[in-house]
Amino acid sequence: MSKLFLNFPFTTSPLFANPGRYAAKPLALAVALAAAPVALAVDASDDEAVLDNVYITGGADEIRRQPGSATLIDDVALDTFEYTDIHRVLNAVPGVNLQEEDGYGLRPNIGLRGTAPERSKKVTVMEDGVLSGPAPYSAPAAYYFPNVSRMSAVEVFKGPSTIQYGPATIGGAINLVSRPIPYNNEGEVDAQYGSHDFRRLSAFYGGQQGNVGYLIEGLHVATDGFKDLDGGGDTGFERNDINFKTSYQLLGEESSQLFQLKLGYADEESDETYLGLTKDDFDDDPYRRYASSQLDNMNWEHTQVQLTHQFEMNDFTLTTDVYRNGFERDWFKLNSFNTNDVTLSEILANPDDPQNRSFYQILTGERASGLSEAEELRIGNNGRKFVSQGIQTRANYSINTAEISHELEVGLRIHQDEIRRHHTEQSYRMLPGGILQAVDGTFESTTRNKDEATAIAVYIKDDIQIDNTTITIGVRHEEIETTRTVYDLVNGSRVSKTELDQSITLPGIGVYSQLTDTFGVLGGVHKGFTAATPSSDDDIQPEESINYELGGRYSGYGQAEVIAFLNDYNQFSGTCSFQNGCDNDLVDDQANAGNAQVYGVEASWGHEYQLSHLSLPVSTSYTYSRGEFGEDFTDTTGAFGEAGLDIEEGYRIAYLPEHRLNVQTGLTNGVWAVHLSALYQSEVRNVPGKGSIAEEDKVDAYTVFDLSGSYQVTKQLQLYSTVDNVFANEYVVAVKPYGFRPGKDRSVNVGAKFKF
Repeated sequence: MSKLFLNFPFTTSPLFANPGRYAAKPLALAVALAAAPVALAVDASDDEAVLDNVYITGGADEIRRQPGSATLIDDVALDTFEYTDIHRVLNAVPGVNLQEEDGYGLRPNIGLRGTAPERSKKVTVMEDGVLSGPAPYSAPAAYYFPNVSRMSAVEVFKGPSTIQYGPATIGGAINLVSRPIPYNNEGEVDAQYGSHDFRRLSAFYGGQQGNVGYLIEGLHVATDGFKDLDGGGDTGFERNDINFKTSYQLLGEESSQLFQLKLGYADEESDETYLGLTKDDFDDDPYRRYASSQLDNMNWEHTQVQLTHQFEMNDFTLTTDVYRNGFERDWFKLNSFNTNDVTLSEILANPDDPQNRSFYQILTGERASGLSEAEELRIGNNGRKFVSQGIQTRANYSINTAEISHELEVGLRIHQDEIRRHHTEQSYRMLPGGILQAVDGTFESTTRNKDEATAIAVYIKDDIQIDNTTITIGVRHEEIETTRTVYDLVNGSRVSKTELDQSITLPGIGVYSQLTDTFGVLGGVHKGFTAATPSSDDDIQPEESINYELGGRYSGYGQAEVIAFLNDYNQFSGTCSFQNGCDNDLVDDQANAGNAQVYGVEASWGHEYQLSHLSLPVSTSYTYSRGEFGEDFTDTTGAFGEAGLDIEEGYRIAYLPEHRLNVQTGLTNGVWAVHLSALYQSEVRNVPGKGSIAEEDKVDAYTVFDLSGSYQVTKQLQLYSTVDNVFANEYVVAVKPYGFRPGKDRSVNVGAKFKF
């Protein structure tokens, strides 16, 4: 079995510590992930089957040989730091650009190779190979993201590897691998407690009874939050997750079939806000929250149904998924003052301005609202209902001859999703003592519409192996029909309906050649695409690019990879959201910026040193990125930085750090272990621009250290502890939409796992 190199892209580890638990029933092990073909390796020493890989990537061996960039973070790597925040998990992946928000990863902002990170809307996010976003086509902003605490692995794809994983194919794709059904009956209870009253309790139990497999698991995560609300109150969250899997297998003489049903329910209530601080207030106390954000709250429920059938015969595999995800949310948050003369952003940027001073004092609760309606606060509820459903199937067939082999994959997906928006607002007055009180008769609807999308996607991919060279040729085609229906704000009658049809063909090719026993080169080019949103008119074009990559891999003294990439956009696009400060009536509208270029270098290296009876694993990942607009235009909506900003050719793209470096190391003897992770991110721009960054537009560089330790008391019992942000570094993660917001404060947690 391969050793762990601390999240290093080319390495993986067995999903279970005791491979001897598996009996030689190949199809039974396929239940670990019915969404992907499963490969088995037999250990001749004990004639027992061992789970080799259950990943879309095919595991570490396949990653080393494939054209295109892919990273596999397995269950051992996930357990190393016990992260509940997907941002911290992905810090070790080269090519990732992240924007923290709430400190816990409740609503992640993930970009790949320079794509905009806001709400991960330009990344294809999947769970077990199935789209997991609430509405990936009609509203791609991912306000729901699966709990990484219940995952057994995370896979990240970039480059030509992403063609089969649309709809967003420019930056890449992320696949979250849920816990597999264990072969033998087994379970685990994991309890954790720490700073800010952080609690995490997870448990699972499952196994096989003849041809039937089952798994039930539950997860509860909660905290009071690390911010201090003026006047008191929670700033944390509570999340619950319940999942059930069952499988049934049929074994024939020449074929086998597997049926798997997955059911899931999750909910969250979080006292989160978009409201930040002025620069002076942040410098004085970055963890303060103004009294005007006391009612801000997100409440959502998510349901999941997935039925998978897998048929295997000789070198042929056919996998079909039928799925439906439902998501419903209420998002109460401070939107504005009851006036168009000043915005929250302007108040927080210049609180000492005579026009802004009284508004700032109301925000902080220092002063009560006066008699003027302009001094009333507008608090809205962005109520939304989502449905995402469809059927997808793919066929895999192997053709082997003496000199050449083919691994063919053909896939088809028919998908439908929709979002129903009913946004409301009401005025509130700030009372003496910092208490908010609703103003009677001010409740009103601000947005009522429905966006729908139907998409048919088909792709074909051929991995051709000739001697030590692998050539991957693929093409993806999508037909997308979207509609937006607008309803009257008072009586709900239909006001208008607009339609938008899109058709795109996306070819790609990648090559990897093993030149020596230790060194190989790779290169590729593919066409990337992000669909236009349903609200777009005929003048708005979908985002398109031609993407290139070239690099090399080394396997000798450790394992290393260096890849240079260029995403050459002929149409760079942005989408309005509350997160980037867009007005209510422009939310989810798309805007075009013309051509742009994003380029950079990804590098990673990992090695495990042996020191007597100790192991010292070391891994590093580094990303250099640079993004520039290619022509002059005016940002009319704020989708790219700031409404009304004149952007010139050569302006740097906002929220794209030039440098990201992650270093991880550890020391272990198999019974106890200590690991350290260090992340450095360079300064970024809050708005596009050239030259040095103005202080008011800059998010400063920062370095954060995380520490973990564990001790295996018995075979069943493990004790562990984690410290996030060891040195309590105070750093800014965002200035949008309303003021400076901090990263998470130092957090010390202790926990115990008991297996049975």
